Amino acid sequence: MLITSPCENYALLGRKKSWPKGRYSTLAGFLEIGETMEQCCVRETLEESGVHVDRSSLRFVKSQPWPFPRSLMTGFRARAKKVSGNEESDDDDDGRHLPVIAFDKEEMEDVRWFHRSYVAKRITEGSTALCYKPMGEEEEFHIPGKSSLARFLILQWVREEEQDATAATITS
Repeated sequence: MLITSPCENYALLGRKKSWPKGRYSTLAGFLEIGETMEQCCVRETLEESGVHVDRSSLRFVKSQPWPFPRSLMTGFRARAKKVSGNEESDDDDDGRHLPVIAFDKEEMEDVRWFHRSYVAKRITEGSTALCYKPMGEEEEFHIPGKSSLARFLILQWVREEEQDATAATITS
């Protein structure tokens, strides 16, 4: 699931210790018995990052086969809840009002808010393989490869700003 800041200019991305150096991806988790996919997104986001999801913003985007028997990966988008005391402002573009991250260091190596422009400048080919050896700037940051649902969600979010800029140019 791709969780964005309330203003949608930041994405919440994390990395596991076992991943290649610099790989960040969307958060993910497994559905519990009796749980809806939406409930799973809210729970897993809170468990992996400490960030609360605005349930009204949660929406299904896409699915893809998962390489395990009887499994399906689903992609969702949602916004984080606004930080208490900042309900009036949608402008957290400077990062001052981003929800606080508190993650379990046994499960995740790092979880951070990344600005859209930072991610956009660092889109590379990448790879989904765990044996991938990043080079140069990719050692600091890269996203999973082309076959990844996480990459699809991240690219969709990055391109929204480009689409908005193009639309603004056409109408002005």
